[in-house]
Amino acid sequence: PAVEDRVPNGKAIADKERADHQEVEEALKQLEGEDPHDPANRPTLLKLATDLQQHITDEEDNLFPALRAVYSEAELRELGDKVRTAKAAAPTRPHPSAPRGELARKTLGPMVGLVDRTRDLLTGRNH
Repeated sequence: PAVEDRVPNGKAIADKERADHQEVEEALKQLEGEDPHDPANRPTLLKLATDLQQHITDEEDNLFPALRAVYSEAELRELGDKVRTAKAAAPTRPHPSAPRGELARKTLGPMVGLVDRTRDLLTGRNH
């Protein structure tokens, strides 16, 4: 929403960000439970790595400067706090078929995140 609210051409930029994130989630879901050393997974891993690097570069070179151009330092700090809070409750696993709307993210995201973190704890993931 912060991009859509103030950044010129913000809706198109936000839509591209969402599409990029969806592609990453789909690739991660495809790879979940697979052997990362299996040569059959190499094309998906390479595409994922390339896509992630391009996405990060695009954010650093374009999105972040666009946000800095339209938000004050205090507002950017507040946005950063909101992102950190959302990340703390967000799912830790890919869910590419989950609803994408803002209402769905706000209502279902924390519940799915709790389930994911419970699964992570039980399986020892991220430890």
